[in-house]
Amino acid sequence: MRMVSVGGHGLGVFAVGQFSTGIIAIGQEATGVIAIGQLATGVVAVGQLSRGVITVGQLSLGLAAGGQVAAGVLWSPGIGIAGTANGLAYGLFGKPNWRRLSALVRGEPWDRAPRRPARQLAASTAGLAALAALWWFVAGQPLFAALT
Repeated sequence: MRMVSVGGHGLGVFAVGQFSTGIIAIGQEATGVIAIGQLATGVVAVGQLSRGVITVGQLSLGLAAGGQVAAGVLWSPGIGIAGTANGLAYGLFGKPNWRRLSALVRGEPWDRAPRRPARQLAASTAGLAALAALWWFVAGQPLFAALT
């Protein structure tokens, strides 16, 4: 593995170029553990149309995604859609209550949440399944293929 790759398809620890691939990759269509640029694919991806696990940018898609029109399977703090969301994003299962979650993990008692109608729960579950399938085909498989 080369330490530095500049301007091409070479694999390096630090790669810069249009189609860069490396652990840290910067450029259009960058692929790596940390990828920065348009169409970036990475575990941490930053830029427009970024995809991966943790993504930030316009039209980003990830397990946790932030930015304008971001789609996060688990969480999104920006404008978009996600399983759970804060801010202006639409959360399929609402906003996370961190105190309730920590009480659940520690096994402490907590007030029960109001029950949701079965129709709404089914629609949210179907939406989350569709979002997870979209993430797998658009981001998960390409990321897995690029990193292995």
